[in-house]
Amino acid sequence: MYEQTDEELMLSVMNGDRAAYSALFERHTASVWSFVRGLCRVEATAEEAFQETWLKVFRARATYKVGAKFRSWLFTIAANTSRDLRRREVRRIETVELVKEPSSPSKTMGDEAKILAAIDKLSETLREPFILGAIQGFDHNEIADVLGITPANARARVSRARATLREHLRGSGLGEES
Repeated sequence: MYEQTDEELMLSVMNGDRAAYSALFERHTASVWSFVRGLCRVEATAEEAFQETWLKVFRARATYKVGAKFRSWLFTIAANTSRDLRRREVRRIETVELVKEPSSPSKTMGDEAKILAAIDKLSETLREPFILGAIQGFDHNEIADVLGITPANARARVSRARATLREHLRGSGLGEES
């Protein structure tokens, strides 16, 4: 199919090449979906964030800086979109007061569900860098680019997130050392 780099494809997108846009979409669909799903608590919000992210990529194609890493630019859009939609969702939930989160994961939950619940309990400032680093495979410099922080701050947040997760999971038997 396309053997071009993401950055080369994005230059083609900037020149109106919809096939290049489709190639970028296909190449990054799974990782963007995984990222926004990890940030958003509600499936419908994640779906909206995913769709909005790709619309914004196309609409903002003229603002892409030639030479910039496409992946960092894409995930910055995804993070900002998810954050905005999550805030709107939280306001809706607080207003209607229909949803109450359980105080702790059920004993019948599987290990994966317990881990996801623990990740969900992380503050936004820890959850985003953790998902980018541990799940998406971004290095500290890339995390820093996406979140607008220093690489040292990115490293510290990922480390703090891991420690917090170990603490949350220790009570469930998952965070204990053998």
